[in-house]
Amino acid sequence: MCNGWLIAFVTLKILEFALFGMQRASLLISRSAGVPWRGWGEFLLPRWYPLTWVVIIGKWLILASIAVFWNWKFAVLLALGGWIFTILMPIPYSLYKGTFKRRVDEVTNKNPALGAQLKAVLDAAPF
Repeated sequence: MCNGWLIAFVTLKILEFALFGMQRASLLISRSAGVPWRGWGEFLLPRWYPLTWVVIIGKWLILASIAVFWNWKFAVLLALGGWIFTILMPIPYSLYKGTFKRRVDEVTNKNPALGAQLKAVLDAAPF
């Protein structure tokens, strides 16, 4: 049972890191294009991106469960390890470009003018 909690925590932490990287990549694209993230860069994120909160809450619930039902010291070490992982690991910006291109295509189908502007923003990406 303890291994299951550990696997679930590590899986959610890696997923959270990937989703955090996606948001950081959209922020970097916005900054490099000289447009505000609100109203521009956030359009690059997929429509399902708000589900990131489910991952974050799930990670913390599992960590709390580990602390209560297994070992609170190990839970603290996991939290610190996750924090250090987030700081030290480089964000793989280029991995997100395909997701952003699909999102621009989706926006272009609904609003061609906005889609063209988003494509210009994405093309100005430094990666």
